[in-house]
Amino acid sequence: MLSTSKSQHGALTLSSILFKHLTPLTAFSPFSSKPNSNFTTPNQIATTPKQPAARTRVPQVSDPVSASVVDSVCSLLSKETASVDSLLNSFKHELSSEVVLQVLMNYKHLGRKKTLDFFSWAGFQMHFQFDDCVVEYMADFLGRRKLFDDIKCLLLTVSLHKGRVSCRTVSTCIRFLGRQGRIKEALCVFGEMESKFGCKPDNLVYNNVLYVLCKKESSGHLIDFALAVFRRIESPDMYSYSNMLVGLCKFGRFETAVEVFGEMCGTGLVPTRSAVNVLIGELCLLSAKEAAVAKVRVKNVRRPFKILVPNVHEKSGAIQPALGVFWEVYKLGLLPSTFVIIRLLSELCQLGKMEEAVRVLKAVEGRKQSCVEEGYCIVMKGLCEHSCVEEASHLYGRMLSQGMKPKLTIYNSIICMLCKLGNLDGAESVFKMMNKKRCLPDSCTYSALVHAYCEAGKWKAAYDLMIEMLGLGCSPPFHTYSLVDKLLRENEEMDLCFKLERKLETQILQKLCKDGRLEDAYEKLKSMIEKGFYPPVYARDAFKNAFRKYGKLNIAQDLLQTIDEIDNNEEKQLTNEPIDRGIFHRQLKKTMMQKNGRVRKDHTNNEVVL
Repeated sequence: MLSTSKSQHGALTLSSILFKHLTPLTAFSPFSSKPNSNFTTPNQIATTPKQPAARTRVPQVSDPVSASVVDSVCSLLSKETASVDSLLNSFKHELSSEVVLQVLMNYKHLGRKKTLDFFSWAGFQMHFQFDDCVVEYMADFLGRRKLFDDIKCLLLTVSLHKGRVSCRTVSTCIRFLGRQGRIKEALCVFGEMESKFGCKPDNLVYNNVLYVLCKKESSGHLIDFALAVFRRIESPDMYSYSNMLVGLCKFGRFETAVEVFGEMCGTGLVPTRSAVNVLIGELCLLSAKEAAVAKVRVKNVRRPFKILVPNVHEKSGAIQPALGVFWEVYKLGLLPSTFVIIRLLSELCQLGKMEEAVRVLKAVEGRKQSCVEEGYCIVMKGLCEHSCVEEASHLYGRMLSQGMKPKLTIYNSIICMLCKLGNLDGAESVFKMMNKKRCLPDSCTYSALVHAYCEAGKWKAAYDLMIEMLGLGCSPPFHTYSLVDKLLRENEEMDLCFKLERKLETQILQKLCKDGRLEDAYEKLKSMIEKGFYPPVYARDAFKNAFRKYGKLNIAQDLLQTIDEIDNNEEKQLTNEPIDRGIFHRQLKKTMMQKNGRVRKDHTNNEVVL
């Protein structure tokens, strides 16, 4: 009764016996873009059905006789392999829409083939005079299995037998076709549903058409047609507006999207959260693009070229509608997702609209806990960048009062702001506070304080912070180290310069050893010895262990032995006596010559040392 074949889209489909039976009658296809206008269907429904309810109620089998019929039919179909007509011939007069629906709902027990066979047989027995729920269920059943040819056959067969094709059935067909990217076929169903099936579109059909055009169609060529379909709806609901908003934003029609949103608010409807996320998110993204760089073509040269020029003038054309949409949905009791709220706060801070950012943050902190902590970080950073001291102080106190633990980025922003304003006492107090809160500083924290101390001429405090920074393993930027070194030299603190450089070189050596860069580590230790820097014991151990790990400890012993011999002058260093540089250089030269001779020997043996 059913034959398996491949559809043109590659999906496995079943050619229904309905299609075979009605082949002589189907001179047109309700899914064709060019229907036969000369053909008239005698059994076409002339009356327009009533609009169905939002959800069709599935009838339940309350009659014990009907329940026994359902059980008997399912038992026969699941066990026997004979034809459906011979198996169920005795049940012809006991069929009803309730019985057919309950049998169909046992498809997991029957299997797809027997389920379709039973529906075909029951349809011919009842002349396809089913209730709406049966046809709707079957359309959904076929659509979920991508049997689109059978859906076409189902709608055509029911209409030819004077059956009723409901709006829900048509909308189901449109939805499944659209999900598979078969946009033209879905639009053909929509365009011919009234003339072929006598079914006037309702909001459910319109919403599924808008869903297909706005969310599944990717070219953007049909957005004007979608807008025309939307204008045909007498009373659009929240899904009609929401689908339209998503489609307009998707294809860059932001002005029209804002107008449609205004119309929606005028009717008192609340959009879906996904539509709000798309609308606000895309408007924020547009605002960010307005503030980004632009390409400018230079023409007054022999070979014109393009350069990137930042937009120095502040533009806020798109952020204002985004902010308006946020406050409108906030009044309606709806909030966007955490991601969209964070994007809105970031864009407001980027444009310097700190008052609006603080208002939005305070509005969402009681109703959207998932974004509060990150929102505070963004707004605090924005307030500090724009030097809003009082607002930042108030917001920081608000964080502490609510039991939140400020992150390192917040402390860094506050310290950087106070250092730029020259308030070193305030920066020091914040630095002490973050230590009490057990928030470890990083290189950014130390660099801001060091720069502030250097500008104030406080070389002792700058040096102490640099030593503390290096002791924690933080690598200072080169310009920060250079600034401190310059300040120490200006104040004739050469010993401190020597100690600071030794500390920095030791840290670099440790990092090279940790990363396994033996050749660079060897050259670094060699240069340190030439400068008169003797790494501490822990650095020597790290150097030795790194070479031992790769089986090259004999190479490291050259430099380590030199350092051990030079350590004999430790007593002279403690008594502030000058080190005998002559002895040091002679010993270093001797070690290097020995090492070079060994390397040449290794090369003659075709061995690679480093």
